[in-house]
Amino acid sequence: MKISKKIKEERLSKQWTQEQLAKEILVSKRTITNWETGKTIPDIESVIRLAKLFQLSLDDLMLEDSAVVKEIQRKEKIAKLTGIYYIGPVLTGIILVVMMYLPNPNSEWMLGLIAVASMSNLLPLYYFKEKLGFLKGKPSKVQRELKQIKIISVCMIVLLSLFIVSLYVM
Repeated sequence: MKISKKIKEERLSKQWTQEQLAKEILVSKRTITNWETGKTIPDIESVIRLAKLFQLSLDDLMLEDSAVVKEIQRKEKIAKLTGIYYIGPVLTGIILVVMMYLPNPNSEWMLGLIAVASMSNLLPLYYFKEKLGFLKGKPSKVQRELKQIKIISVCMIVLLSLFIVSLYVM
């Protein structure tokens, strides 16, 4: 039995209205309606409240409806991926601090570090966008965005190369 039917069945067995149930588990009546019609599914906190209120195990509410479990697992994966997004800015910050303490600010190392700093932002962003799009089920949009990121990366490399060449020509 799906969780939507289980919620409705348990509510009716207690002879409660949707408003009464909503008040008991601290959500709106509209939320209960959406759960019972299957438009949305409850989050984990609401599932726990429902299980306590109806005196059911979490297994009784969730395992029979894999949509709830899959949604929770998808959200967990997305939450784990957000850490990857911060790798680029952290690496860039470290590189910029190193650049501040270089003995000769016009050294060739400076240009190399600028290039590494640029790439340290783009690569995690590329990876993050790809994985996030896959989890959201929108790979076609992500592919378009990834093409744009690749184009921007190539343009940055070309501009950086031109900058380096102009320094040696002068």
